[in-house]
Amino acid sequence: MAKQTVSLGTAPTGAGGDTFRSAASKLQANDNELYAALGGASGTLPSALPIANGGTGQTTALTACRALRVWKGERAVDIDLNTIIEPGFYGNDTFASGLVSNNFPVSGQTGSLQVLDISGSNGYRIQIYKTATTNETYSRITTNSGTSWSAWKRAIDANDAVYQQLVSNGLGAGGFSLGAVDLNTLAAQGFFVGLQNQSTAATAAKNYPTTASQFILGFNIKNATEHEAQLSLCTSTSQMFFRRKSYGAAYSAWFELKTTANTTVDGSGFIKAASPVVKLFNDHIELNDDAQKQPITFEKLGIGDYLVKGSLGLAQEGWYIEVPKDANGNTVVAVIYTTLENGDISVKTHKRKFDFELAAVVPDLDNPIDIPDTRWIDLRLHEEPQLEEAIDDTEQ
Repeated sequence: MAKQTVSLGTAPTGAGGDTFRSAASKLQANDNELYAALGGASGTLPSALPIANGGTGQTTALTACRALRVWKGERAVDIDLNTIIEPGFYGNDTFASGLVSNNFPVSGQTGSLQVLDISGSNGYRIQIYKTATTNETYSRITTNSGTSWSAWKRAIDANDAVYQQLVSNGLGAGGFSLGAVDLNTLAAQGFFVGLQNQSTAATAAKNYPTTASQFILGFNIKNATEHEAQLSLCTSTSQMFFRRKSYGAAYSAWFELKTTANTTVDGSGFIKAASPVVKLFNDHIELNDDAQKQPITFEKLGIGDYLVKGSLGLAQEGWYIEVPKDANGNTVVAVIYTTLENGDISVKTHKRKFDFELAAVVPDLDNPIDIPDTRWIDLRLHEEPQLEEAIDDTEQ
């Protein structure tokens, strides 16, 4: 209805204007239309202008925002996020519905989605997804109203574990203390370095290779079922260990790596397990690092007659003496060795001769000879195990 205007007539008498009844009728018509426009019913004005008539339908700012769907709070369950381009807030409150196949940034995470647009007639939209389970934030953008989207990008801060892995050349900001952690629980940690300096925590039950103080380096892509490798680099001993895990499988046993610290090359050029090893030459001895922990000295008593003093004796397990061989695999000297009552090791070298009665090569006791120049006899010694001292948690 067009606005009804009352004619006032000619002043001062109002001659020619609307009668009282005519004027009242026009005012009533205007009133009725106003009430109808404001959404009033039964002759009463509404407390808030309805949305259909240009209002909010609410009486407070908070409820008005909700009514206008400024804060939508709608569920985005089992919905492809590529299709959500209307600005607002959306929630995903079920683990099963958050799927990468539905273009969520991660699977199995409840969370909230915010959609932003840029004013104008363009197709720009920004999606921001916040996971409620792990408190991670992702974002992506479309420039064509959702026809295509950029890849999700994750935001990280200085307290994020991913940030710690990225800094310091990818090894983490100084690494972290392993404490009482079980190494099997770090399968999804990603690339990390951790320090274990408590022998009481570095146990086989926690899947450590040794109780020695050690750094553990982990190689993984933050997926517990994926391939993984772990290295143990000991700091209180000279040991290194390695283990691995194939896709979907369990960890292998730890393997100790062979180095110059735990092997030696004998006089014939072969690698052998080491511990304390003495190289006995014809005029001196050479000690490896472990042997230097014992007060070992050398004395030559005569031709082919040598005395190694101050050791704990020959090794009680594994090999303990290795004599150099020639190209045919024959020993270059015949050796007689004895551990004396005082613990000294006597080594005597002789020419070799064949004993027909024994049908074997034996020392020619009447012909002692020195160990040939540039050759030596390896003596592997006994060592007492060193207990790793437990370190209090407060020192970490």
